[in-house]
Amino acid sequence: MKQQELTEAGFDKVIVTKEESGDKNDYYYYSYEINSDVILVSNESDEINNNQWKVYEHSWGVAMTDIEDVILIIDLFKKWSKIPL
Repeated sequence: MKQQELTEAGFDKVIVTKEESGDKNDYYYYSYEINSDVILVSNESDEINNNQWKVYEHSWGVAMTDIEDVILIIDLFKKWSKIPL
């Protein structure tokens, strides 16, 4: 998926400075908090090849490369959050 697709899907760009990380360069990644337990996070900008981003949900051990899958997960959680318990 492309960087633009992540921003259009509502992901926030998180900038990490070299001072914060201890790396040689600044980098950034994208994050989308569905709720306090489910946070989607992209790979870091310095790991990108051919503008192909991935999105992870680390607690599930899931990696997604298709923006349609990412949007489906977001939409499902939005739908489920409207169902009364």
